[in-house]
Amino acid sequence: MARVAFGDFVLDTVAGELWTGQERIQMPEQPLNLLLCLLEHPGQLVGREVLQKRVWAGDIHVGYEDGLNNAAWRLRQILGDTAEKRRFIETIPKKGYRFVGKVVHLLGQPPPTPESCPLPVVRPDSGWTRSLVALVNRERRRWDLWLGGILALGMVTAGVGLWVAFRPQPWSVDILPLQNATRDPALDYFAAALRWQVNRDLQEARGAKKVSLLEGPLLARNDLGPQRNPSSLRLDWTLARDDQGYRISVKLTGTKGQPRGETAFLATSEDLHAVHRKISAFVAHQAAQNPKDPGGNPAPRPPSPSGPIIR
Repeated sequence: MARVAFGDFVLDTVAGELWTGQERIQMPEQPLNLLLCLLEHPGQLVGREVLQKRVWAGDIHVGYEDGLNNAAWRLRQILGDTAEKRRFIETIPKKGYRFVGKVVHLLGQPPPTPESCPLPVVRPDSGWTRSLVALVNRERRRWDLWLGGILALGMVTAGVGLWVAFRPQPWSVDILPLQNATRDPALDYFAAALRWQVNRDLQEARGAKKVSLLEGPLLARNDLGPQRNPSSLRLDWTLARDDQGYRISVKLTGTKGQPRGETAFLATSEDLHAVHRKISAFVAHQAAQNPKDPGGNPAPRPPSPSGPIIR
């Protein structure tokens, strides 16, 4: 048994060397002795007492039980065995170990060491060969440059196309005063502050082109004349009391009165100061659905994949 192959490994039993391909694996003494003993009896159970004598050469080893287990564990690490898949070493509880891999006895010379690998033969080239190689290399570099340029141009074109397709479209919103339907004068100041905060949020929202606060006696009319941006949405909203606190009803319309979204936000007195974030996010999202609203019925535009960003 000079050379034995199993799996991707070859063991030189005389030199005590384990190889995988052209790589030699350093084997500690106890795992190597354990492997040699198991390979002498492939497919058979080798008892723990027999392994004790072979692995430690018959010396008295006080903790040999743990030592044998450690040697088997180290051998499994070297061979790549795992607890889920035992390719080579099988444990027979309280009895010993068995080598379960396929063993092939090899004939011929031992595997070469890295120092003994034959070197490639190098012959001096003629001038004609060198010229041909240089010409081929120049043409290859030229084609590489052309190909690189074409790929770069294609990537830029694709990037521009994606940016055009998914870039946030500009939108505008006209904000009317928040109507205080509670008839409580103490909430007038809050209504004005909430309107100011929503206006500030929308100014910083993604895609916002113009956010206006509309004032004056023309607010009650649907057509706001010169005050109205012809491409903007109109935000009408009302503050009322609710069983749980307050209800803020929000309604968006286009320049010709087309409905563009309507919802209500409920808030307790404790979190009323933070409701502006939800209102601003809703308005910005609805505005981005169809930023161009000249008054007709344009085809709806899908929202930006990333959605509006409310800071």
